[in-house]
Amino acid sequence: MNVLGIAARLPTSRLIISPLYSPFKASPSSHIIQQTKSFSSSLINQVRKGNDKYYKILKYVKPIDSTVYQAGQEIPRGFKVPGQKKLVPDYEYETMYFKRQNRGLFGGLQRKRSKNCSEAKNKTLRFHLPNVQKSKLWSETLNKAIQVKVTTKVLKTITKEGGLDKYLLKDKPARTKTLGLLGWKLRYEVLKKQEFNQLPVINNQQVFYIHKDGKQFTVGKYKLLNELYPLVQRDSYYPIGPVEFKRNHNYLTIEEVVNKLEEYSFDFSKVTVA
Repeated sequence: MNVLGIAARLPTSRLIISPLYSPFKASPSSHIIQQTKSFSSSLINQVRKGNDKYYKILKYVKPIDSTVYQAGQEIPRGFKVPGQKKLVPDYEYETMYFKRQNRGLFGGLQRKRSKNCSEAKNKTLRFHLPNVQKSKLWSETLNKAIQVKVTTKVLKTITKEGGLDKYLLKDKPARTKTLGLLGWKLRYEVLKKQEFNQLPVINNQQVFYIHKDGKQFTVGKYKLLNELYPLVQRDSYYPIGPVEFKRNHNYLTIEEVVNKLEEYSFDFSKVTVA
């Protein structure tokens, strides 16, 4: 009696077929092929995505030169000296693919590709764009409406977060990667404005800067530069015009301007408050 005949007489609860006597035993080569396929597919996905949801943004980011150049160092070939100081810190995730997302709030959405298939099985390549709308979003910190191109997905997220400022200031890694260049600049403006709002008001005078030695300045950087200009012109052998002075001093921070005024023994009583 064959194996199938014995199995047919056994009860269902006691029906056990050993792989050694299975009439449908698979060949060893098929197991090897299946294991190789599963391993190769998982490896490709791991390399492609890099265990990150936004692997496309990380793959096509703009490189940032973080080299610190010293005075007297030889300029490397192809290096361009910037004409002015950067107003916003470098954005680490400025993407070079689908660049229009750097000019709006896209939330990481990019162009997708697919194929149209006809009844005759003719396939034509097509692409899908995210749903982008022009909208005015109110910022409570900046106290103004900002007109920006934003996707409907980000509009829902802003409503869920409770406003544009909370959406921009969230410090999760995924939010930082999907902000885009415009969102990064808006985030910096909001942070600077919040830092300014924390400064005190003394004798109905707004304090713009507090120095490390405790001086509280009631004027900004450009008014301090106006005080510095005659002092620099007085100590220079050649006359210095206002255009040349601005070119050489506008990149300084307010702290550096105060330090230069201290070198000239400037009287800070008219620009500070006790």
